[in-house]
Amino acid sequence: MKKYLTYFNMRLRTSRLGYLLLQFLALCFYTQNTVQSHSPPPNFKHHVNEQCRLSDRMSRRLIRTYQLYSRTSGKHVQVLGNKKVNAMGDDGAVHAKLVVETDTFGSRIRIKGAKTGYYICMNNTGKLIGKRKGRGKDCIFTEIVLENNYTALQNAKYEGWYMAFTRKGRPRKASRTKQHQREAHFMKRQPKGHLLGDTQPFDVLPLPVVPFHPRRTKHTHHHSSGAH
Repeated sequence: MKKYLTYFNMRLRTSRLGYLLLQFLALCFYTQNTVQSHSPPPNFKHHVNEQCRLSDRMSRRLIRTYQLYSRTSGKHVQVLGNKKVNAMGDDGAVHAKLVVETDTFGSRIRIKGAKTGYYICMNNTGKLIGKRKGRGKDCIFTEIVLENNYTALQNAKYEGWYMAFTRKGRPRKASRTKQHQREAHFMKRQPKGHLLGDTQPFDVLPLPVVPFHPRRTKHTHHHSSGAH
């Protein structure tokens, strides 16, 4: 009889411990779901902005060639052989042809003159200068597409400083620039002679003519022999 009582007491204690364990797990699950439900959703835009601040060394870089039309001067940005940068280039001018390299999967770019090979950079006084090597953040610009369809170019090292030019095409001191100013507005344009209408259509190649030789059979051989 004592053995049965001892076995019953052990089973009872085991069931109570199991019940308490289940209650504890349920409480943990409820607490975790409550915390997650009240936590703010992930900010994907913030993640993209943080990634755009870093140089991407793994993705394949895109290289484009175009001109930057200045809204104020009515001319194009050009990089001269003496490392000076201005917005006095005519459409199709040699020094107005720019090579633009992407730096990240976002909108950070490097701009250099196709003729001179100098990158457009910005020093600590806000002056635009040309450099042979453009790996520093002072030679990286962030493209910002505005509501008026113009593009502003903000320097990656000196945030809040923009590439800008006066009406005469002279560089404007970047520390005095704002995103909404006309002096900081640009439009991408294809170089003269490289318009979309100048592209040639695809050539349609004619199919080769294969001579047809009918297969000779017993019937055709008998018919041709009877004809003789």
